[in-house]
Amino acid sequence: MSTIMRTMSTLQTSLTGRRRVAELGLALSNAGKEATTGLKADVYRSLGLQSGEAMALRARRGRVESFVASNTLLANKMVMTAHAMSTMRETAQTFLNQAVSSRDSLTQSAAYLQTAAKTAIEQLTTQLNSSFDGTSLFSGTMSDRTPLQVWDAASAATGLSPRGVVEGVIGAGITSAADATAKAAELKMIFDSADTVTPARNFEGTFFNGTPLQDPLGAASSRLTARIDEGVVLNYGVQANDPAFTELFRGLSMIAGTDVNTITDPAAYAAWMKEAVDTVAGGISRLTAAEQVLGSQQQSLDLTLASQETQVDIYANQVLALEGVDAFEAASRVNLLQTQMEATYAVTARLSRLTFLNYM
Repeated sequence: MSTIMRTMSTLQTSLTGRRRVAELGLALSNAGKEATTGLKADVYRSLGLQSGEAMALRARRGRVESFVASNTLLANKMVMTAHAMSTMRETAQTFLNQAVSSRDSLTQSAAYLQTAAKTAIEQLTTQLNSSFDGTSLFSGTMSDRTPLQVWDAASAATGLSPRGVVEGVIGAGITSAADATAKAAELKMIFDSADTVTPARNFEGTFFNGTPLQDPLGAASSRLTARIDEGVVLNYGVQANDPAFTELFRGLSMIAGTDVNTITDPAAYAAWMKEAVDTVAGGISRLTAAEQVLGSQQQSLDLTLASQETQVDIYANQVLALEGVDAFEAASRVNLLQTQMEATYAVTARLSRLTFLNYM
């Protein structure tokens, strides 16, 4: 009876040991990665048929995260807008508090109203010309434009300045109640952008550089919108040509355009100042209403953003449940593989030193 024995050379044994070391090294590297990151080293190989589920979860989380990023930016923009509007209301209210005592009859404080009105116009113009992230807050869809023309600066489109338009209407001053009524009505037409004879004088011609309230066909122009969620579009934004601001500027311009202290006819003074002061008060009331609308829009956005941030957390947990590893198991596997590698190193090293002479 004979027996067939398979023999293996020391070289082959050494090469086999080295290959085993390489395999153990890769396994140890993957195990170490899993122990430190808490995630599977080769996610899709480990998950098999569940890989599609993991990919779908990651895609959904990515879409929601993009909404969170854009909505966070929009929320910050709306906060800046709300702050600017609050500051403008305070500016207008400060002037109104100063002017209201001189509404019906001439008082000593009337001598200072023209300067106060010009200061208020400058402050409101600066506040309305504020920007966020490189875009104007109050220009409407034409956010690359500075919305309001400076009081003394000529418009590039018309060659007129707001001051020039107002003073052109007022002329030498207010001489009678009828004169006051006629000039106030003309200014109202201009600030309503309703002057069809000389449209360059209109608020949307010389004063305002942003999106008109109406297109050339008379339809309402598009306002700013943002897609804040799947199938959800938020209409938002305040424009410097909204009625709140045109009323504020009309009332202030009536006083900034002439020194009311020089109106000698009591009836003329009362007619002019009553219209100017009441218009400023009406502008403040409209501005307050616009702030409330903006606040409602902010609340809607905040609720959506909070929901989306919760969704991101849920998706992250679901992905972790699929792709994560047990930290204790990963650490145990590292220790086991390290022990196996050390043993393999030792055997391979001993085999590499063996020769026929060792057994003679």
